Amino acid sequence: MPPPIPISFAVFRGEEPAIVTLDFSSDADVQAVTRWQVPLELENDSAMQARAADACDFACFAAKRWQHYFETGTSAESLVSLQRMIATDAEGEFCFNLKVTADWFPDILGGALVRRTWCHHLMIDLLFVHPAISGKLHAVRNVGISIFRSICIIASHLGCERIWGEATRDSAAFYAHHLNRQVKDEFFCETTDIRSMAEFMETKRRAS
Repeated sequence: MPPPIPISFAVFRGEEPAIVTLDFSSDADVQAVTRWQVPLELENDSAMQARAADACDFACFAAKRWQHYFETGTSAESLVSLQRMIATDAEGEFCFNLKVTADWFPDILGGALVRRTWCHHLMIDLLFVHPAISGKLHAVRNVGISIFRSICIIASHLGCERIWGEATRDSAAFYAHHLNRQVKDEFFCETTDIRSMAEFMETKRRAS
């Protein structure tokens, strides 16, 4: 059986499926997304410009939070590394960052900053997609939900019983739709949902 991460699967590029790969980020990957910029092509579309600006801000916030864990030796750049940290300190708080890449896209398509908490839950600090995608300059779909489902694979592999995080005014509808429940300023994904989403991603992996 292949390791749970990295995982390759299809997202939609226009109306056609296109293969991407999700993996743990290195420190260089985390710093790379801080160079994202709002595309100039969005200057006459305030709504899409705001979405793209949020993506850039979230990527920068993620890098700033990552830096603390990186400097204190509590950041993981692979699943094996994360598992070793947990084995060494069962109640330690550790951080990892995920990235989505593809040979048909010149940059990282999206990412997430995730913490493994002292009680062995996963907390999604920030989840973001490239500003050109969030601003709908590129017709690429399903990057964000695929990141979320891939976090469920990691949670399932580690035996975590909960994934949780803060929902913003804009992201609440995203989590409500995919969790099939009302979401306000926080969301919880429990064991049943984790298992269901992990199984869905494993099906996508086999189909890719």
